[in-house]
Amino acid sequence: MKYQLIEYPDLGEKVYAGKIDSGLTCIFLPKPGFKRKFAVLATPYGAINRHAQVNGEELVTPAGIAHFLEHKMFEDPEVSIENVFASYGASTNAFTTHTMTAYLFSTAENFYECLDLLLDFVQKPAFSAEGVDAERSIIAQEIKMYQDQPSWAVYLGAMGGMYDDHPVAEDIAGREEDLEHIDYQLLRKCHELFYHPGRMVLVITGDIDVDELYSSIADNQEQKQFPKLPEIKNMVPPPRPGVGSAFSAGMEVSRPLFCLGLRDRLGQDWQDARRREMVVSLFLEIYIGKNSPFYNRLYDEGIIDNSFGVEYSCTPWYSHFIFGGETDDPQRLAQELLQEIKRLKVCGVSQQQLDVNLRKLMGLFIMDLNGLESTVMAYATDWLQEGDYLSRFEDMGKMTKEDVMDFLQSLDLDQNILSVVNPLE
Repeated sequence: MKYQLIEYPDLGEKVYAGKIDSGLTCIFLPKPGFKRKFAVLATPYGAINRHAQVNGEELVTPAGIAHFLEHKMFEDPEVSIENVFASYGASTNAFTTHTMTAYLFSTAENFYECLDLLLDFVQKPAFSAEGVDAERSIIAQEIKMYQDQPSWAVYLGAMGGMYDDHPVAEDIAGREEDLEHIDYQLLRKCHELFYHPGRMVLVITGDIDVDELYSSIADNQEQKQFPKLPEIKNMVPPPRPGVGSAFSAGMEVSRPLFCLGLRDRLGQDWQDARRREMVVSLFLEIYIGKNSPFYNRLYDEGIIDNSFGVEYSCTPWYSHFIFGGETDDPQRLAQELLQEIKRLKVCGVSQQQLDVNLRKLMGLFIMDLNGLESTVMAYATDWLQEGDYLSRFEDMGKMTKEDVMDFLQSLDLDQNILSVVNPLE
């Protein structure tokens, strides 16, 4: 097979990219001198992908099916896949998000045996109808377990307030009643459609010979037959305008838990969404990074503690901030957070603030490249979203004060929702 070399001189990194005849895209990030090796096989099939047009025909599936399928991929009546990985000295895992499902392993030895195992169990599932029936009760218990977690309840309260019945507001595992509509045949159909190698990406990093690596992958794929790549159009609905009412519940917690959700505009496409996420990462450092005056004032006054955090997501289907943590006064904290954004809208940010925090972000980006797992996962995520992770570094360096201010002015602070879990009285 053919592959191309892409170099990033500013980072001192290079990447080999190629496509196998099966359609599988293979990305290799060489890391000379590293003992461990890491691989992830991912598909752009997640919890929100419940409605699609497949070869012109409509397909509607129950909530939680992507997560259910992830569970069943590890079923094999003859062996325990986890135990086989362990016998090779490797650790393995998998996860489902709103927009993707990924399978991964890390090892310092027996790399090619692990790679074949990863490709085989994901591409040739061995789960049975009986196993699917048994899995329902297991996932039902998982759903109940999460429902009993205050941190999950307060998060879902914020998501539900922002998005109502949109798929992004649902538990990734679905609801118990959804499980009854997921059967063996439907899971097999979803695997055939959404796990086709032409839709997936394999990302690998470590101290590995590139020719040997690509030859091994090609040999594995040549032993398999795949159907024609289906034409799939995602039919994720747009979110309804506006937000709902505040959420409040009582649970067994020692202090109130809060989540402040703030909706943002959707990405026009993946490129726009990725650009917006980079600008927001810089804005957040200026606004409420741990070195910011605002963060330190809130911390010194006891309004926040080390549990406080913020995340931001932007996609073509949903876009929002989630601020969360423990606090004795959720309403005051929410007010403080929104008021500081209002102040920045009026007063702006200084060039010095921007320069200092931009250098910090670029330094952290370079440091993170030594983390094999984080680099591989970020590269796979960006590839599934039509992007190139390492090119972010150059794009990051081009961000300006005007970019941050344009973002700030575009925020509608009325699109906020407060979710609180209080201690039981």
